[in-house]
Amino acid sequence: MSKKAITILATACLIACASAAHAQSKTDRSFTAVSDNCDAVQWSQRALATYPTIASACQSVEERNGKKYVKFSGTVKSSQNGGQKLVVNFKDGGEVTLTPPAQTQLYVNGKKTPISDLARGDELNFYIAEDRLAAQFPETESASARLVVVPIYIQDTQELASLPSTAGPLPLLALLGTLSLGLGGFLSLYRRRR
Repeated sequence: MSKKAITILATACLIACASAAHAQSKTDRSFTAVSDNCDAVQWSQRALATYPTIASACQSVEERNGKKYVKFSGTVKSSQNGGQKLVVNFKDGGEVTLTPPAQTQLYVNGKKTPISDLARGDELNFYIAEDRLAAQFPETESASARLVVVPIYIQDTQELASLPSTAGPLPLLALLGTLSLGLGGFLSLYRRRR
């Protein structure tokens, strides 16, 4: 195999890996925003199909730890199964059903509150990250507070919206590493045979 063929093969592998990474990042995004304004948010097709009124419920766009989030506010409409199924009325747009795990505690009215203690009319503030369609609640009022991820229930398909449509970036990195090792081994073998 000539050097030109090896160069072409290596270039093709790099282009394929870059394309896969780009396609994965586009698939997983819940929205894109070019400024910190609700009007500048472009929701993904999946988010709009799940919640057609999501754009009107946006309260603000904020950046936390280098990532953009859309802030939502709402009030608890109903709480079932000890808070593990919460129906929340979005302020300015529809309602959403959240399915927090049993031991979840949310920051409500200035204190950590177990989900089982949430009642009709309690006000909740939560965020949706640009790369994940899931409700995320801050543990405190601090802008740097850790966020508690709570899955959003999609009633039409009976699935959780927070589950990613593809795996995270680790399998892709493993694939890139494997391809790099294979290419390195192939080049070493080629040099030894020459």
